Amino acid sequence: MTRAGLAITGPSIAAADGPSLRSIVFVAVLIVAWVSLHPFGDLAAADALDLTSGNEAATYALFAAFAAIGGGLAWQADRAALRALASPALIMLAAWLVVCVCTSQDIATSAKRFVLLACVSVTCASLFLLPRGRKHLAQLLAIAAAVLLVLSYGGVMLVPHLAVHQFGDLAEPDLAGKWRGVFPHKNDASAVFSMLVFIGIYIARSGYRQTGIGIAAASAIFVLFSGGKSSTLLCALAALLSLAIWRAQGRFVWFLLIAAPLILLNLFGPGSVIFPEIASSLASLPVDATFTGRTDVWRFALAHVSDHLAIGHGFSAFWNTASLRFGIEDNTIWAGNASHAHNGYLDAVLSMGLPGLALTLIAFVIAPARDLYRGRHRAADPALTLMLIQIWLFGVYLSSLESFFFDRSNAIWITFLFAVFTIRYVAMFRVSEQ
Repeated sequence: MTRAGLAITGPSIAAADGPSLRSIVFVAVLIVAWVSLHPFGDLAAADALDLTSGNEAATYALFAAFAAIGGGLAWQADRAALRALASPALIMLAAWLVVCVCTSQDIATSAKRFVLLACVSVTCASLFLLPRGRKHLAQLLAIAAAVLLVLSYGGVMLVPHLAVHQFGDLAEPDLAGKWRGVFPHKNDASAVFSMLVFIGIYIARSGYRQTGIGIAAASAIFVLFSGGKSSTLLCALAALLSLAIWRAQGRFVWFLLIAAPLILLNLFGPGSVIFPEIASSLASLPVDATFTGRTDVWRFALAHVSDHLAIGHGFSAFWNTASLRFGIEDNTIWAGNASHAHNGYLDAVLSMGLPGLALTLIAFVIAPARDLYRGRHRAADPALTLMLIQIWLFGVYLSSLESFFFDRSNAIWITFLFAVFTIRYVAMFRVSEQ
């Protein structure tokens, strides 16, 4: 972005006129994504176990507006940058998603969820193109992060029955005492606040030291009190590994550092269900060999994969559908009531078959890794690039234990997608200091 915006050499990502509107859209998108339209949900209410998330019409309308306004502003000034997103990987993935909607076992549900996914994708593609430069980006991220932190900490202190898991929750009462803030579950809270740790570090390195350190520290504390063991470990792993990756010499070492943890997480995760030898090895270690009950969900999901390997059950048409929840023969199988497979790669197979998994890996793992390698060697902004590596690594690894890929307006998904698209921009353009 060279004019008023996130600037680039060669092609230029510009901010154009009207920065106030661009700033408002940027902050509004992140606040709606992180806080949602229904924060502080009452998990003891009778509708807590409903299949829908509530306020769906408003969510669709709002993200359609974000896509139209944000996409329009970005296209008007930065269409060269937007064209850079039209990589073969993303084009093929989008085409395959359309195929999986048309062949879905529940076409209406798949089509509806695909529309919101499309709006969210356009919105995320425009986000990085809205600020004037890296300092302005840090300012806007700080505002959105501060809103989320104030609301979540305020909820814990003022309305703990709506911001902290309780014994009276209809689902998972054993999580009582875990902080969730504005989020519906402590896993969501711990994941988003882990990403905010990285954002806080970036803000501190962009000239707003005290603000950034405060955001990072407050976010880290929330992660700890949420009790999200996976997010806590992966947050630390992503932070440390990103430094090693940044300093790594040679393409092979670069990709090995990225791929090795991902392979191991999935080998010891869902792999423990497939290979009894791995399960027995895990059982002999001082760890929870069930991954807090995830093995039951993985076993259930894998049982429904084999007969749909070519094209899957349809985009977003397996979990959280009436056909699954009320159609299983044995209603005592609690895994059938899960909202996802607790593994984004396994869910990709369930939704889109093996071709969908391959395209997901190419679009969200291989292509960003290649772009980051290219960006680092063309002297991309270190603070921004390191934040992107950390958010991206955290998301890629978290997807081995949680599932948020393609999850429409999910806060983790939107933050991850913002990072993936921004990685593409940083690999091809120079960012302004403004």
